[in-house]
Amino acid sequence: MRVLQLVSSSGFYGAERMINLLASSLNRAGEQVYLGLFNADSASVAQVVREADQKEIPVWGLRCRGRWDWRAVHDLANFLKVNQIDVLHTHGYKANIYGFLAARLAGCAVVATCHNWTKRTSALQKYAALDQIFLRWFDTVIAVSQGIVTELRHNKVRRIRMIANGIDVAKYQASGNHSGHNQPLVIGCLSRLSREKGVDVLLWALPRILDRYPNLHCFVAGEGPERERLEALAVKLGVVNSFHMPGFCDDTADFLKLCTVAVQPSRMEAMPLAILEAMAAGKAIVASAVGEIPRLLEDGHAGLLVPPDSPEKLADAVLALLQDEALRQSVERRAAQKAAAQFDVSMMTAEYQKVYRTVASNHHLQRNLARADQMDIKA
Repeated sequence: MRVLQLVSSSGFYGAERMINLLASSLNRAGEQVYLGLFNADSASVAQVVREADQKEIPVWGLRCRGRWDWRAVHDLANFLKVNQIDVLHTHGYKANIYGFLAARLAGCAVVATCHNWTKRTSALQKYAALDQIFLRWFDTVIAVSQGIVTELRHNKVRRIRMIANGIDVAKYQASGNHSGHNQPLVIGCLSRLSREKGVDVLLWALPRILDRYPNLHCFVAGEGPERERLEALAVKLGVVNSFHMPGFCDDTADFLKLCTVAVQPSRMEAMPLAILEAMAAGKAIVASAVGEIPRLLEDGHAGLLVPPDSPEKLADAVLALLQDEALRQSVERRAAQKAAAQFDVSMMTAEYQKVYRTVASNHHLQRNLARADQMDIKA
């Protein structure tokens, strides 16, 4: 099976990590997978390219000149034909729209995974609405959370399957849980620095936590447009000596093994990989009760849930885990067990393989019927 994963990326964030992991796992399973990147030579996607190279995933760059470029559609269709791609798998509104048009020109099946729509601006809201119109015509649309399933159905998308994100559980288990008695107290957060991720909520909670544990440190690993605002807020709150943003993290397993508590203070989410990774690493988690997170954390049994935009309750939940070792160990153990049982990458890979084979088979059948009809007309 030949598959092209297509994405328009601005950095190596959650969706890109999932695509990279899926492509690598599919290749190991015997499929032939390429990664297609819009403007792959741009600095913003350099890390995506490096990560793909490390996993030996072939990268193909699609040059796109401006917001809309018909030549890019034809270039993509040509790649699909020349490389005999069976399934085009798209991620994000731009890849979805360009990919749908190119797949129809090339005559191959097209599948989309919907990770989320942030809708931060009026422009993004319009793109999301246009995206959901195009998705009605895809062979299959994958939703990573029940909330996305609901939104797709509301927008009259019908050929929907839900496939949970997966992670390399063994990698995180191998790192082990090093948050013992002699380890420094560390709050860790794996997050893009953007408003919907709520890192500012964690910052507002930090003074309350430091009042009880003044030697604690908080690390937020990631990059994004909110960095300067967050740095200014840390100065305003007087926590600059305890709050650190080291930038992009190229090994989340190594990062997590140093954390006492993992925090995900998002205002909106679908199914965050950062939560799955913290679960697999056996970390005590505090997270906002948004998107798929309550289901992942079993409504508080595999991690503590707090309302979004609530620094006081976030601080209280973190303090509860730091003060109660039995509680911390209980949620750590339950989270690790659930990650291993339900979210290993092998399960996600098998589900995507089923989708690919179904849509490719249906597409080949439709083409054969069309050719038969043409032969009957000529006869």
